[in-house]
Amino acid sequence: MHRATHILILSAGFLFLALGTAFAQSQDEEPVQPRVWSVSFEGNTTYEDLVLRNNILNEPPGWFKKLAFWKNPGMRLNENEVRRDVIRIERFYQRRGFNDVQVAYEIRTLNKEWKKALLFTITENKPIRIDKVNFSITSQKEADRELILNNDDFRKLTDRLPYRKGERYETVNETDVKANLTGALNDLGYPYAESSVQAQIDSVKKLAIVNIEVNSGVRARFDSVSVEGEEQLAAKYIRRETGIEKGEYFSNDQLREAQREVFSHHFLRFAIVSIPDQPQDSTIDINVRVREAPPRTIQLLFGIGNLTRIDDGWADFYKLFRGRASWTHRNMRGRGERLTASASASAIEQRFSTDYLFPYLFNTKTSFVTSPFISHQLEPSYEILRGGFNNSFVYQYSANFTGTVSYEFTLNNEYTLNSQESLPDSIQSYNTSSFNINAFYSNGLNRGQSGWSIQPFWELSGLFGESTYSFQKAGLDARKFTPITDDIVFANRINMSGIYFSKNDTLPSNIRVYSGGTNSVRGWNRQELGPKRAIIDADGNFDRFVPMGGRASFSFNTEFRFRLDRLIKGFGVATFLDGGQVWRNFGSIASTPILFGTGAGLRYQSPIGPVRVDVAYKINPTDEDLRIYQGTDYGSAWNRWGIHFSIGQAF
Repeated sequence: MHRATHILILSAGFLFLALGTAFAQSQDEEPVQPRVWSVSFEGNTTYEDLVLRNNILNEPPGWFKKLAFWKNPGMRLNENEVRRDVIRIERFYQRRGFNDVQVAYEIRTLNKEWKKALLFTITENKPIRIDKVNFSITSQKEADRELILNNDDFRKLTDRLPYRKGERYETVNETDVKANLTGALNDLGYPYAESSVQAQIDSVKKLAIVNIEVNSGVRARFDSVSVEGEEQLAAKYIRRETGIEKGEYFSNDQLREAQREVFSHHFLRFAIVSIPDQPQDSTIDINVRVREAPPRTIQLLFGIGNLTRIDDGWADFYKLFRGRASWTHRNMRGRGERLTASASASAIEQRFSTDYLFPYLFNTKTSFVTSPFISHQLEPSYEILRGGFNNSFVYQYSANFTGTVSYEFTLNNEYTLNSQESLPDSIQSYNTSSFNINAFYSNGLNRGQSGWSIQPFWELSGLFGESTYSFQKAGLDARKFTPITDDIVFANRINMSGIYFSKNDTLPSNIRVYSGGTNSVRGWNRQELGPKRAIIDADGNFDRFVPMGGRASFSFNTEFRFRLDRLIKGFGVATFLDGGQVWRNFGSIASTPILFGTGAGLRYQSPIGPVRVDVAYKINPTDEDLRIYQGTDYGSAWNRWGIHFSIGQAF
C-alpha cells in the first residue's frame, strides 16, 4: 500500500509537469499581436511631427511603458486604422490650403516581430494662396456702418484676420473668422449680426479670391431683466448682480460678465443668463434662471497636517491632526449678505472668527468683509495670543485680477522662549494697526497645470502713531506652470518679502519674516530656515535651536510633476529643488548664502485634493540646522532630511 501511494504521487507529479510544459509551449507558440512601437513622418516641411501626431489615432507607447518588458505595450496594429490616419493627414493639410497633398504609409518590422514602426510619407505640393480679399459691411443705417468702420477695435480685428493677400487659403479658419467678426459686432451693440465667408478658387493657378460679408442688423439696447427660480433672495438683488442697466447698448462682454457675477454669488448654486426668443428690434430682454443654496449650513472638516510637527517621537502623533467647524447663514437681512462663524484647531494654531460679507458695495465688482477674531498660535520659538478685527475691501476687476485693501487692528500677548531655561520666558504685550494692499493677477492659470500668477503685497503699520510698532513690509509671490507633455508639468515659484522700514530697532517675533516648511523650502521644518539661537536647559546644557526670523527673506521652488494615470489612476510623482534664506537685516544678504534642499515625492489625486508626501534632503545646511553647538554634534543623520505630508500641492 505504501509503495502504491508513492507510485501514485510520482504519476501525478509527472502529469502536472507534462501539463505545465504543454501549457508553456502553447503560450510560447501563441503569436503576439503586432503593436505600434513608433510613428514617424517624412516630407512634412510646413508642420512639425508633433502637430501631425496629434491629428492621427495611432500612437506609440510612452518611454515609461516601453520599460515594461514583461508585457507587450502599445496599441494593437490595425492596418485599416492606419489607412484612416492617411485620410486624417490629407484632410488636415487640405483644410490648410494644400489641396493636392499626397500621403503614403509604410509598416516596418523592428528587432521583434510584434514591434512595428509606422512611417507616413507626405508630399505637400504647392498650396492655394489668397490673391484678393473683398470685405463688405451691410447695415440698416449709414450711421451704423460708419460707427463700425471707425471703431478702433473692429479695425484692429480686420487687420489681424488670417485671410490676407499672399497667405494660404485655409478653410479651417472660416469658423473663427465668422465668430470673431460677429462677436465684435455684438460688443458694439448688434446682437443679431451675421457674417459669411465665400471663396472663388482657381485650382490651376493655385489662387483664391475671398469674399467676406458682414450684416450688422439692428443696434439694440438692454431693456428688461427677468428672474426665474428665486425663493428667498429678492429678484431685485439678483438683477443688481448682473450689472446690466436698462438703456445701455447690448454687449456680449457685458452678458458674459453678468453670467460670471451672478454665478459667483454665494447664495446661488446655479445661474444661467440668456437671451430668450423675442422680436429682432431695438430693445433686447434678458432672462436669469437661478437655484438658491441652502440658507444655513454646518461644515465639519478633519484632516492630517505636517508630519514634521512630530518632534518628540510618536507620542506626539496627535500633532498631525487638525479640524475645522463652521456655521454659515446666507441671505442675512434678506439682502444676500452672509454671516459665517468658524473655529479651527491644530497643533500650531487655534482660532475662532466670524466673517460678515457684504457682496455688493458700490457695484458688482466690489464687496466688503468684516472679521473679528481671536487666535492662539504656537510656533517653534514663540507663543502668541491675538485678538482683533480685519476689515477688507475687495475689488474684483475681472476673473484674472483682484485687488484688496484691508485694515487690521490686533491686541497681542507674545511669549518668547528665553535662551536659558533657568530664566523666565519674556512676555510682550503690544498692538498692531496695519493697512495691507494686496493684488492678484493670473493668466491662463489652470489648477497648477499651466499659466502663471503674480501676487504682490504692501503692509504699512503705525502710520498715524496708533500702533506700538511702526514698520513697512512688502513682498511678492510669482508662479509659473509650463506643461512639457500631457503628463509632465514644470512648476516654478519665487517668493520674497522684507521689512524695509521700521522706527524700532527690534520687532516682536510675530512681525518678523520666516521661511521653511511644507509649502516653502522643503527639507527644513516650519519657519526653521535662517538664523537661529540656542536654548540652554537649567543644567547649562544645550537643548535645541529655535528660529529667530529676520527682516528679509527669499525662496524659490522648482518642481517637475509627473502624472502616472496610465499606470495607476490619480497617481503621480515629483522631483524638486528648493532654495532660500532669511536674513537678520538687508546688510547681511551679501554675506549669508542661499540654502538648498532637494528631493522627491508621491502624489495621489483624492476626492478632497492631491495627497502629498515629500522627502527632502538639505544640500548645504548650517551647523544650527545639523544641531552642532560650539563644535559638538548633538544631532543625527536625520537632521539633513525632512518628511512632509500634506493635502494640496506645495504651490
